Amino acid sequence: MAQPLQPAGFYWSGFLCLVLAVFKLTMEAHWSWWRVLLPFWAVLGHNILYITVGFVWLSFADDGTAEEEVTIRQGHGAYRYQLAALVCFVIFADNVLRRIEGPAETVGFWLSSGRWELILVSGMLSVLLQLLFWSETVAPRNRRTHRG
Repeated sequence: MAQPLQPAGFYWSGFLCLVLAVFKLTMEAHWSWWRVLLPFWAVLGHNILYITVGFVWLSFADDGTAEEEVTIRQGHGAYRYQLAALVCFVIFADNVLRRIEGPAETVGFWLSSGRWELILVSGMLSVLLQLLFWSETVAPRNRRTHRG
């Protein structure tokens, strides 16, 4: 049975965008609208990465299993990887925005410095955590094995 679509992440990101927009408009915060919409961009980018890595992972897991189905594990143990991947993607998106907007005060918060190293590491960690999620979700016996 198919599970219904769960748009809770988009609802939360929309709520956070609304709160940040109110702060921008009422408290004269000097944020760009890209930064105000950062929660939405983070959830959207994370979901695109999730789907892309999932398609790639399932295409390798499905190789050679024409008669039998790919087994997908049920349970919520691997969702810790999704949460960590989302945090890494938020750091990635924030640093990309910081890099585009130029140097500004970061109040000593080095995770939001816009350095290339942070962009690269947080992006790679997000992809790695997605791979770990899919490796926990799809049963290992369905993965392709190379025989010599």
